[in-house]
Amino acid sequence: MDNKNHGHHSNAPDPIIGSLLATKFLPPTSSHEIIPRPRLLALLNAGLHRRVMLISAAAGSGKTTLLANWVRSFAPGHPPVAWVSLDAGDNVPLKFWTYVLTALEQCQPGLSLLPFAALQVAFLDDTPQPSWQAMLTELINGVARQSEPLVLVLDNYEEITEPAIHALLASLLKRLPPTLCVVLVTRTDPPFSLVRLRAQAQILELRTEQLRATREEMTAFLHNVMDLRLSEQNIQDVDTRLQGWWAGLQMAALAFKAKAPPKGLLQAPLGTQPVLFEYLVQEVLNRQPEQVQSFLLRTSILPYLCNSLCNAVLKQQDSQCFLEELERSNLFLNPLDEEHQWYAYHPLWASALRYQLEQTAPTEVPLLHLRASQWYWYGARPMPSEAIQHALQAHEWSWAAWLLEQIPSQHIWGRCKDPLLLSWIEQLPSEVVRERPRLCLASAQSLFWSAPPVVTERWVRDARNAWTHVHQREAQTGSVRGRHEPEAPTSLLGEIAALQATIAGLCHGDAGATHAFCQDALTHLEEHQWAAQLQVTFAQARASFSQGDFERAMQYVQTGWGRSKAEGDHVLENLYLCEATQELTMAGKLHQAWQWSQQAINALQTLEGHQSALLCWPYTLQAGILHEWDRLEEAQHLAEQAIQLGEQTEILAFLPLTYTVLLRIALSQGRWEEAQKVSQQLEYVWRIISSPYRAALWDCVDQMRFWLAGSELEQARRWVSDLEREAPLASPLAQERQSVAFVRLLLAESQPEHALHLLLPLVKRATAAQRWYHVLEMWLLQAQAYHLQQHQQEALARLSQAVHLGAAEGYIRRFVDEGPLMAGLLSQLREHGPQEKDLPYLERLVRASSQQPETQPPRLESEPSPILLEPLSAREQDVLRLLARGASNRKIAETLVLAIDTVKHHVSNILTKLDVTNRTQAVAQARMLGLLANGN
Repeated sequence: MDNKNHGHHSNAPDPIIGSLLATKFLPPTSSHEIIPRPRLLALLNAGLHRRVMLISAAAGSGKTTLLANWVRSFAPGHPPVAWVSLDAGDNVPLKFWTYVLTALEQCQPGLSLLPFAALQVAFLDDTPQPSWQAMLTELINGVARQSEPLVLVLDNYEEITEPAIHALLASLLKRLPPTLCVVLVTRTDPPFSLVRLRAQAQILELRTEQLRATREEMTAFLHNVMDLRLSEQNIQDVDTRLQGWWAGLQMAALAFKAKAPPKGLLQAPLGTQPVLFEYLVQEVLNRQPEQVQSFLLRTSILPYLCNSLCNAVLKQQDSQCFLEELERSNLFLNPLDEEHQWYAYHPLWASALRYQLEQTAPTEVPLLHLRASQWYWYGARPMPSEAIQHALQAHEWSWAAWLLEQIPSQHIWGRCKDPLLLSWIEQLPSEVVRERPRLCLASAQSLFWSAPPVVTERWVRDARNAWTHVHQREAQTGSVRGRHEPEAPTSLLGEIAALQATIAGLCHGDAGATHAFCQDALTHLEEHQWAAQLQVTFAQARASFSQGDFERAMQYVQTGWGRSKAEGDHVLENLYLCEATQELTMAGKLHQAWQWSQQAINALQTLEGHQSALLCWPYTLQAGILHEWDRLEEAQHLAEQAIQLGEQTEILAFLPLTYTVLLRIALSQGRWEEAQKVSQQLEYVWRIISSPYRAALWDCVDQMRFWLAGSELEQARRWVSDLEREAPLASPLAQERQSVAFVRLLLAESQPEHALHLLLPLVKRATAAQRWYHVLEMWLLQAQAYHLQQHQQEALARLSQAVHLGAAEGYIRRFVDEGPLMAGLLSQLREHGPQEKDLPYLERLVRASSQQPETQPPRLESEPSPILLEPLSAREQDVLRLLARGASNRKIAETLVLAIDTVKHHVSNILTKLDVTNRTQAVAQARMLGLLANGN
């Protein structure tokens, strides 16, 4: 097999992922003879004609050795094999797929060029994440074009715990072309369903039972490889006790070679695998020379070993001699490359050594990790990920925190969420993080798009408090700051204030607070911090927007857009283009808004046409415009695309707006059941995000329309009652939307006088500010109110104004969605002779109104009930209830006293069993199935 390492280069390597380790693309080699296993090789060869092979067995079952031997049995390059040895550090989708595509590219040059482009856009364009679906589509299409079969081996897949990776891989396996066979090598079954592949006979599964060593294989190993001459009775005893477990067989053979009596070994109280494991390790380890024992124990903390790394950790110069001797002695040291420069211990052996080290020399463990961390940081090729991980294991909190602070800071638009960075920060004691303003700010920035505003605000307040404490300490002591102590430059205070301004403007619509934070930021920011300055400009635009002053907001947008283009920052350019789109839409200028949204899309798309996850924003805004133009199917498609793109990278902030558009579409099409589902999803998302300002701005009017369409007047009245008890929002624009929603309830309750009384000042202010989108809606409500008062002349006059205003921009649904009463008024207006130039438009409105489907909800008894094919376990039900309350993985882990990886596993199982792809859909589906009580 031709498995050359062509390397991987990026114009802008991710500072967290770092360089790719070449040895992970190579099947491990063995330093001793491999026992032939023709029966298993024949099964694997037969499996080449299926889409998936699952090698799932207990640790030490010989999975990797078998696969490596099988791969080496191929004729050179036939079939090509892409091999990836996974580890816990690959639990980041971007890193995982970079390794996969690199492996495929090495064995089939040209195959991964287009999929790579989807990954590289995250680096080249500073976008948060690539479009995973675009990447998978290009990968599948590329493989489908291949005429020859191709094999992808993912070894140690049990190390992957990230649900997003599981979901993407499951999606790939469902659509595999016949030319690609994916081999999963794992200790545990993957947490996604394989039922379909089994039903289609497209999967070969090898389990622990099939991988066990037969009596013949055990005899051949003991005789031919280990040069042991045991009696048939002893071999039978070994077989009885070890039951074909290869790792135990190897350790037992080493004990036999060290003259351990077979009878005493085999009569040891095994009980469970760890007991045998401990006994064998003691027998093997204790019979080694003292220097070898010391080397084994102290290097067991290293996932990978090489001469210089071991020298640094042990403070010696002859580690290569030890490595070569361990390999010759079959002491569970596996070479990772052909040159035998890099090695790794067998996982079970390494675990036993680490346990023994912690028992015999616990005080040395942190020091060893610290030395490893320093080697990875100060070595010829710095590897930040490894340096940080060892620093955390060393409990050298200041050093680990300092390393984290060396990761180049990203403005909040540059990386929507970095799970690896957050995971590292979470491993630090909270008091360490909260005393370092830069780490607090990094937490806030990483969580900005995915966490509730209250969480981000708490971190940014902590950042400001930490800055103040550090600054005061330096001023009081006048001493020189220690090498790894936190720093508090004035410019950092500017970044903190910029983020606070953005939160105040975007999440709360508080213009006063926003302007105050903006002034604070501009006072402290330096010239080179242009990204933070653009963040301030955006916050100023949002403050003006919240006041309903779209003209001033657009001035800020124009300024920020020009600066972002000059800096070449496509993400910030997209941000400003989307802001302009939203403001132009509310100003009633739909065609201009469409043009700006198209520019936003062009700013994010690569030359190859790949999609960025941030396209969720312009797609959502375009879907809203298409809905107004009565292009409902196109609007539905774009909104669904937006949700798919955003949810892949947990960009949750946009979801309420997109679901609001979907709610409008469902109501326009008379799809009541779909509207109910979307409304439930909206409720769940708002529970997580919790932003009353955005809820009022985006969806309170449409939520009221949903309640009224379903005759849920009591629910609508409760909303108004709750509103009256709450403090008014800081944003006049948000208050206006709440008032419009209330007007709709008044009209439904036949209170036109009260409705007109509320509308009069609203129309006056909106007209003065030229918010024509809102003015149009208010005029239509006034027309209906006049009609209910039997003031037909006033009703038609107001409707004539609305038709004249809507004609230029082509509004359709704004009129038609008002229902039968509006349809009748439009027909009357046509009979009374509207302005001649508006007549074609009016005719179109009348035709569209006559084609409006029935919008009354069907009887609940006739609604089909979904079926849960596989029940949730008791623990999965506990996790689901917490998901419904908006709890994060970490919060669920704390509440249920579980490991975070265990929580991720439960979440993956829940998504699979409910046949959904994200948490929002899971909660909505669970409600439909009656799995959640009304209170959840």
